[in-house]
Amino acid sequence: MAYNDLMQPSQEELKISFEQYFTENDNRIKMTYFHVDKNTVGLALELSGIGENLDSNDKTKIKTNSGKYIKDKVCSDAQLVEYINAGNYVSIDIRNGDSDRLENIMNLSFSKGSCV
Repeated sequence: MAYNDLMQPSQEELKISFEQYFTENDNRIKMTYFHVDKNTVGLALELSGIGENLDSNDKTKIKTNSGKYIKDKVCSDAQLVEYINAGNYVSIDIRNGDSDRLENIMNLSFSKGSCV
């Protein structure tokens, strides 16, 4: 095994790191999906406490607030910015954790130039 391989975090270590970073230990935000492949990090965050049935006004507010929060998180982390500027992608789904069905509120994708 090469030395560089020893320095690379495991998938589980990455998952824990991303979960802590994006949820900030807020019990209303739960990371329910995490996957890394050769050039993409994908994750899903469920928001709880927002209600099972969102009207369009509430959904718009959640999209606005979530979009700003996630962009600030991604674009303020030097390692994530370096990762996406190297031609990789970060994809984040925001879901309603109060819904009985899988309700996707929005998807945010970051690629080269997203954080300028």
